[in-house]
Amino acid sequence: MTLAGMDAALVAGFIAALSTYAVQSITYQHPIKGAMCAATLRSSAWNRSGEAQKILLDKKKGRERILVIQCQGHIFFGNSTILKESVLELLVEKRKSGDDPIVVILDFTHVLAIDSSSAMTIEKLKDSIIKSFGVEVVIFVCGHEDGFRCHYDLSLKVNGGAAKKREGSSKRLLDPIDIGEEDPIMFETCKAPIHPNTSRAQARASVTARALDVSNSHSGYKNAVMADIPNSHVCETLDDALIFAEDVLVAVQDAMILQNDVDDRFRSNILEGSGMAVKCSKTQQSSLEEIARAFLTSLCTGANANEIDKIYRLLEPEMYYCNDIVWAQGEESKSLKLIVDGSLLSLLEDEDGARESCYPGSIVGELGLLNGTRRLTTLKVISDKAVLYSLSQEKWQLLACEDPKVARFIDVIAIRYLSHRIQHVSNHNLFGKRSLPV
Repeated sequence: MTLAGMDAALVAGFIAALSTYAVQSITYQHPIKGAMCAATLRSSAWNRSGEAQKILLDKKKGRERILVIQCQGHIFFGNSTILKESVLELLVEKRKSGDDPIVVILDFTHVLAIDSSSAMTIEKLKDSIIKSFGVEVVIFVCGHEDGFRCHYDLSLKVNGGAAKKREGSSKRLLDPIDIGEEDPIMFETCKAPIHPNTSRAQARASVTARALDVSNSHSGYKNAVMADIPNSHVCETLDDALIFAEDVLVAVQDAMILQNDVDDRFRSNILEGSGMAVKCSKTQQSSLEEIARAFLTSLCTGANANEIDKIYRLLEPEMYYCNDIVWAQGEESKSLKLIVDGSLLSLLEDEDGARESCYPGSIVGELGLLNGTRRLTTLKVISDKAVLYSLSQEKWQLLACEDPKVARFIDVIAIRYLSHRIQHVSNHNLFGKRSLPV
């Protein structure tokens, strides 16, 4: 009776639990897949200002001060303590070598499930990192729109927000919800989803947190710049997390640089409210020219005013409207475009969900123009209006013949963009690379 009843069920349950633990331990001997600094990683924030780039490339202030730790498998009661101890050991090693991180990113994208007790351990891990190692921000990557794969509300527990900034921190970053309509900062917004799979990508606003000039209603101290940096944050993707981390690094050094960087990359539509007329007013044309020249100056590092003017005079302004197709995948490449105003979407026709947003200050189509390849994606306008400045193949070839030095700036932009894509976080397995940047 005893063996065939309750005792037998308890024994069977114990054996099943022990077997599960053994199998999980064998499959993934360690909950941490790897750890690395973010020096060789790049986010989707393509065209940061020169000042911001200088900070991010600095060995003492830049991406080398971001530590990325990637977790894997099932996080459960049997290995959550190992996870916590391993992370803290990594931080101790960093401190001994003098490379204390400013930002720690814990990536749970490859984690299959987290039980409730382990989720609580992860919450305590966040507190230990902040209190014991002076890390400015701990960023969690859940890897899914719905948050972490567990019943425990871990996203809410580890998301610091403005109310939980690190004690003693003199720097802050404001969340979009804290910023009023009159504040001198702009966030990328999406009025309506363009495609079921694109609403999240557009709303993801590089831009989770930005600097704020507080000479407004938020503060009585004029001409002061303050950023509100939460002690922890949750992102859906590693790309989002890296953008947030880069913003933090820039804001820690100078919040005004981050302010200017955002102003340059996410300008408000200067054609907003101008109606559907194809021609712009003289004031709008002057604004467009000024912005186009500013973008060229930022893109063509080291170019003088005469060289910028020479490139600008080869460009032809073009007006597009919402849902216009600038070019289709497979078309012959006859030009490159500088996006001066509006937003566009680059998408692969044969791969659902493969798409990328393009913003003012970016050049598109440069590879096709320089290399003669056909268009690799379809380029579509997703804002109400868009103004592109086009460099035709004929004018490019003329420039290359008459002034190779100036034409070289376009070559360098293409090389920089390709290099950025190779190092982009979405293009490779961080700890299983087969092709390394040289």
